[in-house]
Amino acid sequence: MPRILVIYKREDDPRKNTSVKMVRKGLAERVRPSSVRRGVVLDPFSRDVLGAWLRGELEAGGVVVVDASWKRLHPGVFRGIRGIHVKLPPLLAANPVNYGKPCVLSSVEAVAAALYITGFREDYEKLLGLFKWMRTFHELNRELLEEYSKASTPAELEKVVAEYWGVSPC
Repeated sequence: MPRILVIYKREDDPRKNTSVKMVRKGLAERVRPSSVRRGVVLDPFSRDVLGAWLRGELEAGGVVVVDASWKRLHPGVFRGIRGIHVKLPPLLAANPVNYGKPCVLSSVEAVAAALYITGFREDYEKLLGLFKWMRTFHELNRELLEEYSKASTPAELEKVVAEYWGVSPC
């Protein structure tokens, strides 16, 4: 499994927090922004999109997720974090707080999507088991995840997004 690195901002209820549970179950490790040396940083403000072509980077450096409240999130949160900053292509949230909203994913949904798109399906399956609603995430996004994972270039991925969404909601 690629390393899952969590930068935890303590802005949500820790009892419901998906990153805290990933760390508690030994699937992720909590890190400081300054300790990240490389990897793929999930950054919703990035212009670049995550695709299968980043599998090697994810394998070598891991995936970095910043666990912060969507209400407080701004581009400055991601400054100083080393790595390749990318946003996820549009997906629907299944978490109880943002159910059905495009692009407003929980940390576990974002990491799971990154793993699926880059070809780490077994590791994706492990994350699906952490919360009951993660199966719903899979059902809502199964086709999209599969199509996104087949795109071998940013242009191909852009075409898939346009076919499904028209203008990207993210």
